[in-house]
Amino acid sequence: MGGPNARFALLFRDYLRTDEASRRAWGAFKQRLARSVPDLLQYGQIKAPATAVLMTAAERWAAEIGWPPTPSRVP
Repeated sequence: MGGPNARFALLFRDYLRTDEASRRAWGAFKQRLARSVPDLLQYGQIKAPATAVLMTAAERWAAEIGWPPTPSRVP
């Protein structure tokens, strides 16, 4: 499945595809953030801790369902 960055990206994607509430909340957060923080550096600094919170939930989800998918289960 690749290195840690690939795992992060795939887990992020798969979790948000699966969890509608998290997907909607993440989208709303990003829209509000983009409207209120025009500076790209500040945007990234604010988004980083929120991403960590999201990924904590994603890791919990992954452990519960036995993620990562096997090659035959990759969407």
